Amino acid sequence: MESAGPVPQSLDAGKRRSSLLWVIVPVGLAISYSPMWLPRVREAIGVDIGLTGPMASILWNALAVLVLVAYMVFIERRRPWASVGLLKPSQKHVEWALYLFGIYMGWQWIVLTFFPPPADSGTAAITSMSIAAVLALIVSAAVFEEVLYRGYPIERLTELTGHRWIALLITVPLFMAPHVAFFGPQWLWTQGIGAIALFVLYAKTRNLLVCMLLHLCINLPILIPTIAQHIGA
Repeated sequence: MESAGPVPQSLDAGKRRSSLLWVIVPVGLAISYSPMWLPRVREAIGVDIGLTGPMASILWNALAVLVLVAYMVFIERRRPWASVGLLKPSQKHVEWALYLFGIYMGWQWIVLTFFPPPADSGTAAITSMSIAAVLALIVSAAVFEEVLYRGYPIERLTELTGHRWIALLITVPLFMAPHVAFFGPQWLWTQGIGAIALFVLYAKTRNLLVCMLLHLCINLPILIPTIAQHIGA
């Protein structure tokens, strides 16, 4: 019986790359989602970083982005920034962001007018911060969270599984769960629509910069009750 012959070099290289992805991507995802689990580790071992509440999230997100960028550069072999959605947006991409923001604001008006949610401790914790601190939280969340919870995990999970819907099925609940824990279940029908809009925008455009723009616009209204509280309105 004749042998099948040597495995084609390109096929063998493809198999090695596929196997390597199953090692590289999970580590990258662990870094990407580290702001969700590292604070629990810190609490368990009793380390004090000097920051608590929403301000601590800025630090954890910034550290995660720095480590993730280093991981992409040195371990993922200098992959292009476009591989996590960082590329110049087109006019159509910006239009999509504005359309979704309009839908989000319309939904907010309906909810706040006809189904106003009860006060929650998460919003109270944010509005009690200084205006500068809240602004820093808004901007950092818009930038860091898009890299950590949209661009990197969606693109890498899509590459790993071969299906974008699987990537979305995994990343959507992972993003929403901590917000529900912090703001309460009413977040799902108040702000949750904004989170869905962000995932829709990324799925449509695969552009992280327009997602950052939409995220910034969605979060900016928290400045209104913050400023009102500080001026005693």
